[in-house]
Parts: sequence; structure tokens; C-alpha cells
Amino acid sequence: MPDVELRVPPDVQYVGLARLVVTSAARQAGMTSERIEDLKIAVSEATTNAIQAHQRVGQTAPISLRFGPTSANQFAVTIADLAADDAAPDAMGGRHWDADGGLGVTLIRGLADVVDFRRDAGVSVHMRFAVDAMAARVNGVG
Repeated sequence: MPDVELRVPPDVQYVGLARLVVTSAARQAGMTSERIEDLKIAVSEATTNAIQAHQRVGQTAPISLRFGPTSANQFAVTIADLAADDAAPDAMGGRHWDADGGLGVTLIRGLADVVDFRRDAGVSVHMRFAVDAMAARVNGVG
């Protein structure tokens, strides 16, 4: 279970900070340089999507990033927003990740080993990355 939480204001100037902090933790967890590059892009895209969602609905609460190594030799990242649109009837509160995230969602799905989008108070994206190539083979990822 990820053990670090970072909260950033819903402003795109904080995307770089979020990416830096998460990738530093991943490097300390033993993630390879190649996988860190994938992680950087995925974290940037997910954080940007969350910030844009907050800005669309006027939400000023921070974006939450929870991350850290898991017991399965993976590095997990969850990025959550609070930009629910309660007036919309569908399961994602009126938001469609494919439409909202555009190419970013496609990148996230292509770069992370496991991705799950969930509706909570807003929407969260849960990503897992193998710490190394051996871990990916042992865990049946990749």
C-alpha cells in the first residue's frame, strides 16, 4: 500500500513538482531508469487531467497523490481529484475519461502495467509499475 501522500493545488504549475517527488520515491524504491521515464509521463498526464477537472468545476481543494512501493515489488501511484459533477447521471459523474483525458488516458494505459479508474468523491486513477523487469515477469505483468 502506498505510504506517502502529496497534495498539490489545482494549478498546472505544480505538475512538475508532483512528477519530481513521485519519481524520486520510485528511484529510491529501485525502479529502473526506463520505467521511471514511463512513470514520469503517466504521473504528468494523470495530474494534469485531475487539475483540469478541478478547474472546470471551480474546485479549489488540492489534488491528492498517494504513492510508494508495494509488497509485490511494484510501485503504486494513485492520483485523485474531487471534481465530481453530481448533477450528471452516469457512473463517472458526467465525466468520461476517454473524452476528458484525450491522448493522456491512452498514454497512461500504455505506460503503466496496471491502471484502474474509479469514482470516489471525484475520480481517481490507480497505476502500478513493476520496479524491475524481473518483477514484471514474476507478477505476470508485461
